[in-house]
Amino acid sequence: MHAIIVGAGPAGLAAALALHQQSTPSSPIRVTVLELRPNIQTLGGAVNLTPIAMRYLDALGVGARLRPLGVRVPYIEMLSHRTGRTLGRVWPDVDALRVLRQDLVEALVATARAVPEDQLRLRYGVTITHIEEKGDAASPEGSIATLDGDILLGCDGIHSVVRSTYVDPARRKTYSGRASAYGFITVREPGRAGIETADGSPAVNVSSIISGRLGSLLVTFFEPSRTKLYLTTVIARPEPADGGRDGRRAAGEDMEAVRQDFLRRFRGGKLAGVEETVQRCEEWVSFPVYMLPAGGVWSKGRALLLGDAAHASPPQGESSGLAIEDGVLLAHVFSRRDTRSVPQLFADYEALRRDVIKKAHDDAVFRWEQVHDRSWFGMIFLEWLTIVYVWFKNSKEDFGRDVRELPLPA
Repeated sequence: MHAIIVGAGPAGLAAALALHQQSTPSSPIRVTVLELRPNIQTLGGAVNLTPIAMRYLDALGVGARLRPLGVRVPYIEMLSHRTGRTLGRVWPDVDALRVLRQDLVEALVATARAVPEDQLRLRYGVTITHIEEKGDAASPEGSIATLDGDILLGCDGIHSVVRSTYVDPARRKTYSGRASAYGFITVREPGRAGIETADGSPAVNVSSIISGRLGSLLVTFFEPSRTKLYLTTVIARPEPADGGRDGRRAAGEDMEAVRQDFLRRFRGGKLAGVEETVQRCEEWVSFPVYMLPAGGVWSKGRALLLGDAAHASPPQGESSGLAIEDGVLLAHVFSRRDTRSVPQLFADYEALRRDVIKKAHDDAVFRWEQVHDRSWFGMIFLEWLTIVYVWFKNSKEDFGRDVRELPLPA
């Protein structure tokens, strides 16, 4: 079996490695990963990888490369910008990792390149012009090259060519009217963010979310020396003329506009050092946030969508982990490839995946809808809601799931 994967991000590379692990001498799987960009994308913030995501990355042989590049997150501190006090800690004592998205992708790529090329091949700078199944209309005249495979996996994100030209062209991405803006600063003393609570304690030990009247600010360390901080929030932005395929580094007047937007949202309050930290930020990047309607078509014939190509939702902190899990589950389903057809295998995958994704999507949309300007009374209500949310999250087991152990459909 030859699997063609479009997209060399977390979804595509995790799927490639997981399928490679399912390959056997009697039933081999050859994988080719195609990426539009000429090389690994360098833009991208610091992602949070939950214990579930790290469990899969360890199994794929990626964890040992990745863990030394990030910082373990034993909890996420929830803080009130209004009072300067701690509202609670989410996920205490878990094995999560905060690391640059670029480092995650590079660790996945390094692991993939350790596999013999005749079994797993990466190709960058590839443009997809036409997708067809045998029996469809002939390829258009002038095609530069063709690549034949037994299955096609669209792992090419919210702007997916596989979705928009083949699997589900009617399902259109929509612009949220907002962008995820982030920046980096170098701290004056390793391990000290320079932000303090009302009682003078460090407000950022590893990773903290500051809730304010005009939004929330994530401040976190993300690399082992703890000399750099990552800051991110959501800001209003008009839709970019190019459709927003990539994030943009702010420069000149735009950079100052992003900085002033940050300051407007987090000026005042009882947390000392927030404004100074924002002022010292060395670089600002904004990514326009697009979303897909819930549900939709995930597969057509021998083509299947994974990751954001299938189920892009608002930023919610676990998107990379869900994308990695998609590929791991698909490989688990393909353990029965010798006795079931490809459409049956894809149907099995969807039967096991749809409910999990719907819940994640609903949770992300609910949280996203809370990102708006609030009155002071609304802010107080949100603080109480955060305390309840922390209690609820900590009272249940969030990280026991392992899709490799799911019973497969009859």
